[in-house]
Amino acid sequence: MITVIALVLTLLTFAFVVYPFFKPRPHSAEQVEDEKLQDLHSQRDTTYSMLKELEFDFQSGVLTEEDYRDLESKYRGKAISLLQNIDELGKDRDIDQEIEKQVLALRRSKGQTCTQCGARSREANRFCSRCGASLNRGEQVD
Repeated sequence: MITVIALVLTLLTFAFVVYPFFKPRPHSAEQVEDEKLQDLHSQRDTTYSMLKELEFDFQSGVLTEEDYRDLESKYRGKAISLLQNIDELGKDRDIDQEIEKQVLALRRSKGQTCTQCGARSREANRFCSRCGASLNRGEQVD
């Protein structure tokens, strides 16, 4: 019985160690960049929380001013480096630019927007074609 348990534990340990070698890898460069971006955002959030902890510890008297300044400069440098790496990936700017383009296109189109569901309607419509809410004439978008 002990031999069977030892054998099962050995096989489980072996499977645990070997699994990362057989784990499927991301197929495209975009997936790899997304994972890097998520990792950078996670590291950024951790660094921000560490800065808040340092401030709290200093205010409560746990840290001396010298220790606080040393640790603060270290974590601020790390945060700056992470933010620069995030900017280099450029995902955030591309998304923001795409959102701005879509907002601008909506603003340029003629018609009305329903205050209930946000659907666009023609200028002549008095009621929303999606939810049936009344459209006021004063809510036209130019």
